[in-house]
Amino acid sequence: MRKIFGFFQVISMVLLASAATAQIRQITPDMAREMALAGEIVLIDIREPFEWQETGLADVALTAAMRSENFVETLIAIRNQNPDIPLALICRTANRSGYMTQQLFDAGLTDVIDVIEGMAGSGTGPGWAARGLPVRAYDAPVNAAISTIQP
Repeated sequence: MRKIFGFFQVISMVLLASAATAQIRQITPDMAREMALAGEIVLIDIREPFEWQETGLADVALTAAMRSENFVETLIAIRNQNPDIPLALICRTANRSGYMTQQLFDAGLTDVIDVIEGMAGSGTGPGWAARGLPVRAYDAPVNAAISTIQP
């Protein structure tokens, strides 16, 4: 319980977000790719490393495993590189990204976006892979058009 409380304290203090005034924004995988390439969002895959290895990653996604000890630090490092660009979270089926987006939003980070459908698809749509969007191997570099460096 202390770990969870500490997580939200760190997020709310370090990310310097404004008070929540709007609903959480949701976008589709193809919108996420287009926006990431345009520098309008930073896409972050929050799945586990074994999932990245099994299925690959979106070609424009950075990584921050939601259940890792350094999840908060990774998000902060990404945010520090891009203080004015929304973070968009993606997972396998949008369950974890939806949950984490809501948690971050509730903690005061209002410029966070949920990528619905996820990598594998959900009830809202087919997902990144089934849409035929580019996927990179776990150990391959992020698309060269992305200027954010993986922390």
